[in-house]
Amino acid sequence: MEIIWKNIEDKDTWNHEHSINLEYEVRLQVVKILIKEAEHLMDYLSLVVIEINSSNGYVSVHKETPEPLFSKIANNLEQPKAKKVSKVTSPLLAAINP
Repeated sequence: MEIIWKNIEDKDTWNHEHSINLEYEVRLQVVKILIKEAEHLMDYLSLVVIEINSSNGYVSVHKETPEPLFSKIANNLEQPKAKKVSKVTSPLLAAINP
């Protein structure tokens, strides 16, 4: 599976931890959709292309994803729940930048 990140120039709204968590959540959701809808399509997971817009967190199936993968995923894909992103991501950074 390939993930395409859009609008990554807006670095103030996203931190690295949030990006990793979002990508993990999206990958897990796609795998679950394929297993539930048509387990035999898991063999074609490498053909799935997902697009994540970092400015608003919107996730969509990219048009390069072939059918029936595109339809099965697009019809069942849920947008990730927005999570509050803190400016300080670790206690170490908090100690360095009080």
